[in-house]
Amino acid sequence: MKIKFDGEKNMKRSRNVILLVLLVLITATLVACGSSAPAGVSNLVLSSDKGGASKATFAPTDTIYLSADVNQVNAGTNFDIKWYALNVSGQDPATPFVTSTVAYSSGNNLSANINSTTGGFPVGQYKVEVYMNGAKVGEQTFDIQ
Repeated sequence: MKIKFDGEKNMKRSRNVILLVLLVLITATLVACGSSAPAGVSNLVLSSDKGGASKATFAPTDTIYLSADVNQVNAGTNFDIKWYALNVSGQDPATPFVTSTVAYSSGNNLSANINSTTGGFPVGQYKVEVYMNGAKVGEQTFDIQ
């Protein structure tokens, strides 16, 4: 009895096995790493209603809603939301006129809002900044007209 050795067939089989092992390793690495987005927030949106379309200009009496996607953040992480009036008479543009803390619990969205309790926001340019554990992770400017 003779055993026939087919070297080319065995080499192809070995190459296929190696490629399969590499594919499994790459897939496992990607799954272990999770999202490719950096930790924090992305897609920061300001709107005049919850879940509304992004706006850059608001009326003085609008409630301004902030929403953002949350990426790779543990439950219990605190986000500080700081609202600034950039060119409003009597307001220091370097000092937030409102700061709030939002504790992230779960899901993939962060939300906050602000409204004026004194008859409306003064006309001008404003900015909101989002901080996670003391580091700024997002900002957006907007106008009140």
